[in-house]
Amino acid sequence: MKYRMLVLDLDDTLLTDDLSIGEGDRQAIQKASELGVCITIATGRMFKATLPYAEQLGINVPVITYQGALIKETKTRKNLFHCPIPMDIAREVARDSADKRLYMQAYIDDDYYVEKYTEHSDMYERISGFKGIEVGRLDKFIDTDVTKLLIIDDPVNIQKLKDLYKKQFGEILCITTSKPTLLEFTHKDATKGRAIERLSKSLDIDRQGIVAIGDSYNDLPMIEYAGLGVAMGNASEDVKKRADYVTHTNNDNGIAHVIEKFILKEDTSCE
Repeated sequence: MKYRMLVLDLDDTLLTDDLSIGEGDRQAIQKASELGVCITIATGRMFKATLPYAEQLGINVPVITYQGALIKETKTRKNLFHCPIPMDIAREVARDSADKRLYMQAYIDDDYYVEKYTEHSDMYERISGFKGIEVGRLDKFIDTDVTKLLIIDDPVNIQKLKDLYKKQFGEILCITTSKPTLLEFTHKDATKGRAIERLSKSLDIDRQGIVAIGDSYNDLPMIEYAGLGVAMGNASEDVKKRADYVTHTNNDNGIAHVIEKFILKEDTSCE
C-alpha cells in the first residue's frame, strides 16, 4: 500500500458546516483504517475540543493540536510533544494586542483565557464547545509558557494584523490564519508540517506515504510536506494552487473522495 498515513484537518475539512462528520466520510475513514492506514487529526483546536471527534472515528494514535504545538495520546492523555511560546514573548504579544484594543485568547494547560467576555468569546465558545476563563489583561495574567495565542477580528483587520505581527515577531513565532477571522500565534517550530514529520517518524512512516488534507493557510505546511497534499474544494485559491490535488468540499464528502481514489483504489493520478 502506497499511503500508510492519513492526516485530516478538522474545521472546514473533516467537519461539515454544522460541525459534524459526514456519514460518507466516516464510512470511508473506517474502510481505510481497516486496511491498516494510520488515521490522525491535525488541527488548531485545543486537545479537549479535538478529542470528541477522534473518539467518534476510533482514532487510537496521537493527534496534532494547537497547529502542531501539542501532540498528545488520545488514550493515555500523554504529551508526546509540546512546544509552547516562551512566557516573555507571549507577554509581549499580549501587551501589544491589549494596547491595540484587540480581542485575544491565551491557551495554557488546555484551557483558554480572555481579558473579558465579548461577542468574540461567545462565537468561539459556540465553535469549540468550551467557555474561556475571564482574567483581565492577559499580559498581566500570563506567568508561564503559552501553547497558543489567538486574535479574533474581522477579515480585513486580520490580514493587516498578520502582516504587522509577521514583521514584529515573524522570526520567533509562527503566525498564520485558520479562518479569515482568526489569527494564530505559536512557537516557530509548531506547525502542522513539523508535527506530522515528528509523528510519522515515530510511527516509521515515510513522508511519501502520507496524505494530508486541509483547507486553509495553517494547513499549507502539512499539505506541502506530505507525499500527497490535498486541498478541499472549499479552500482558498492560494491553498488549492499549492496542493497536489483538489477534492470535493467539506459538505460533499471531500475526505471520502480522496480515500476512495488514492487509498481504496490506489489511483496514482492527480487529475
